[in-house]
Formats: sequence, structure tokens, C-alpha cells
Amino acid sequence: MNDEKDYSGLLNLPDKIGEISEYYDSWAKEYNDTLKQWDYHAPENAAEIISSNVPVSGEILDAGCGTGLVGTALAAKGFTKIDGIDLSAESLIQASKASVYRSLHELNMKELPLPIDSNTYDGLLCVGVLTYLPDSTDIIREFSRIVKPGGIVALTQRDDIFQERNFDTVLDKLVEKQVIADLKISAPLPYLPENEEFGEDILVQYISFRAA
Repeated sequence: MNDEKDYSGLLNLPDKIGEISEYYDSWAKEYNDTLKQWDYHAPENAAEIISSNVPVSGEILDAGCGTGLVGTALAAKGFTKIDGIDLSAESLIQASKASVYRSLHELNMKELPLPIDSNTYDGLLCVGVLTYLPDSTDIIREFSRIVKPGGIVALTQRDDIFQERNFDTVLDKLVEKQVIADLKISAPLPYLPENEEFGEDILVQYISFRAA
């Protein structure tokens, strides 16, 4: 575990944009190495969902791209048209060094609608970010707007927050309203198994659906 950064601060769910941005800005240079130490595989797992449903010629949005771990996982699958957005300017600098993104933009995903045209992307990933986006219904509607009809969206959500926010009910209602379709939700799986705070206590669920 990295002695300079303790993930326990995020268990308190800071919701002020400035605090979140400052936290990740200060962590950006060490982030990839720290997550590797914690045996973090969510980027690869989410990229596998996209690659199983979207051709590598497709245009992909990495929503909350951070330092570029998801983009790197997508590039390893053969994707070349990857755009990234994130709140942390320092993380975006690190993401640019991965040389896998077509474009990178600093955006606050709490401010909706996002400045992205409707029906733009064939696929969208949001990995490790929904913790900070408590308005689940609105952000999923926004993701569905950005993605072309039939396009695939892959998300992760911590299992404790999944229960806390009744995320299954939110998703089921959006299916009923024909905002999303072909909903799939994984069982809770390891998230940060080598992190002392998370370990076996806090797991992650993978959610995927098509924009209706």
C-alpha cells in the first residue's frame, strides 16, 4: 500500500467538487502504481464488456478517464477512437502520456447536460466514478443520450453504494421507461483486494446496458 495516499478518505464520500479534484490532482502521478499494488482490474474488466459488444472501429467515451487506465485497456483491445473526460486536470496530464486518447477534456459530470452531442458514441465506460455522482437516474439518462441507440454502456458501482442508493431499482425503472435495454448486472466481485480499507469488505459490481 502506498504510504502517502490512503484510500480511506474516499470511504467518507466527499461530494464537493473542489475536494474531489484536489484529491485526485495530488494523487495523479502515483495513481497508476498505487492501483497496481492494490490489484485493481476494473479497467480491463470493463474494457472486455465493451470489446464483446462494440467493434474496434467504434467511437468510445471514457467518462471519468482519470490517468488513463481504462483507455489503455481499451487500446489493448484494438480501439483507436477513444475520447476521455475527467474532473482532475493533473490526471488528464497523466492520461495524455498514455497516447491512447483521441481527445481529452476537463469536465464536471455533475453539471448536466454535458457539452457532448446526442448519439455521438458507440460505447461509453464509467469506471470508478459513480461514487461521486449520487443522482444515478440523471447521469444514466445522460450516458444514454450521448450513446447512439443500441450503443453499449459499461459502468462500475461499489456494492455498498449499489445497495445504499437502490441502484437496481433505478436501473429497473429506466428499463421500464425504455431509456435503457438489455440490462446486465454482475454479482459483487473483488475491487481493490490488496487495499487495507477495501479488501474483501467492499466489492464492485459491473453494469452494462444498451441505449434504447
